[in-house]
Amino acid sequence: METTLKSAPLWIVPEGPGVASVAVLGSAASHALRQADHPSPARRAIPSAATREYRIPNLARACHVLRLFASSDDHLSSSVVARRLKMPRTTVLRILHTLAAERFLQRHGFDFSASPELRTGLRSIADTALRVASLPVLSELSRVAGETACLALLAGDRVVVVEACGSHHAPPAGDGSDAPMDLHCSAFGKVFLAFGPRARLERVSAPLQARTPRTLTTVEALAAECGRIVRQGYALDDEEYEEGVRCLAAPVWGSGGVLAAAVGVSASAATLTGPRVSDVAVLVLQAANKLVGTVVQQTSK
Repeated sequence: METTLKSAPLWIVPEGPGVASVAVLGSAASHALRQADHPSPARRAIPSAATREYRIPNLARACHVLRLFASSDDHLSSSVVARRLKMPRTTVLRILHTLAAERFLQRHGFDFSASPELRTGLRSIADTALRVASLPVLSELSRVAGETACLALLAGDRVVVVEACGSHHAPPAGDGSDAPMDLHCSAFGKVFLAFGPRARLERVSAPLQARTPRTLTTVEALAAECGRIVRQGYALDDEEYEEGVRCLAAPVWGSGGVLAAAVGVSASAATLTGPRVSDVAVLVLQAANKLVGTVVQQTSK
C-alpha cells in the first residue's frame, strides 16, 4: 500500500512511562496486546562500552531532571521529582540546588520551576526527537491498519496533528488542514483531557461547540466519557468532530509520568465500523508503546 507523509510545525516534550489499559478490549484483543512488545526502563537500549566509559551518571540524571521540568508548568518539590524519576531524594535535592545555583531552575521556597524560556527551548528539542521517532511507527500503523496514522500534540487548549502517514483511500484527521482541533470532540484531544492533569478537564466549561449531531455538548457527558477512556485505554471520536470520519487515539508516555503525545488513526466511518474498533485499538496501543520505546532509547544513549 502506498503511503504519503506530511507534517506541520508544533512543539511538545515527551516525558513519562505508561502502558494503556486493555480492560474492555475483549479477551482476544487483550491477549494480542499483551503479546506485543511493552517497553520498560529495564529494556532501554544498552549503551556501548565506549558510551558507558565516558558517561557521567549524575550529569545524565540532571538531564532527566531538566526534561521533567521542561514538560511541566508547575512548581515541583524534590520529593515529587524523586518519585517521578525514581531517583534517591538526596541525589535529586543536590541536582536541584545545583541547577538553581546555575540559574537553570528557579527556587520557590521548597519547590523549583523552569523558566518559560528554558521550557520552550527544551520542548522544541524534544519535539524534534519525538516527531522523527514517530515516522516509522506511523508508517507501520498505517500499513497494518489500512488507515491514516497520526501523531498529535497539545497546543494550548487545543490539539494539532503534527505528523501523518496515510493511505490514499483513508481520510485525514479532522478536515485535513492541520488546524488546531477542539479537545472535547476529537479522539486526540480527548486523550489529553482523560490522561492529562485533572485541572485541564476541570477548565472545560459549557457550552461545548457542537460540530456534528454526535458531539458531546455537556461537561457532565464529557467527564463520563473521559472516565470511560481511562478505563479502556484509548479514545474514540465517533463522528463527533466531522461527519463520516472516525478516529481512535491512545496516549504516548515518557520517562517522568507526563503525557507526551497522542497517536492514533483516522478513518472513514464506513470502514472503521463497530467490529473493527477493538482490532484497530490493539494496533494503536501497540504503536503507542513502540513509540515510547523509541523515544526512551534515543534519550538514554
